[in-house]
Amino acid sequence: MMTRTTLGLALFLTSSATFAQAACSVDVIQTKAPEVTTAIQTIAARNPDRVPALQAELEQQMTAIQNGGDMAPVCTFFDQVIAEAQG
Repeated sequence: MMTRTTLGLALFLTSSATFAQAACSVDVIQTKAPEVTTAIQTIAARNPDRVPALQAELEQQMTAIQNGGDMAPVCTFFDQVIAEAQG
């Protein structure tokens, strides 16, 4: 399951280079992606039941951006996942 999430995230990030730069940009998302992957792995180790919800939210965020949505919610989600893993 983690491989699918990581692969999906990598594919999304490589296909997103055409999006406009903003406070939450493709560059910011790409920079945070490895930390988010590690955070999801940390959360999964502590609470495997939490992973499906994280994957669903990640897929929803990626789909929204692919459909032209705002990137800010992705950065917010990434920050929340990182904070959850640290907490």
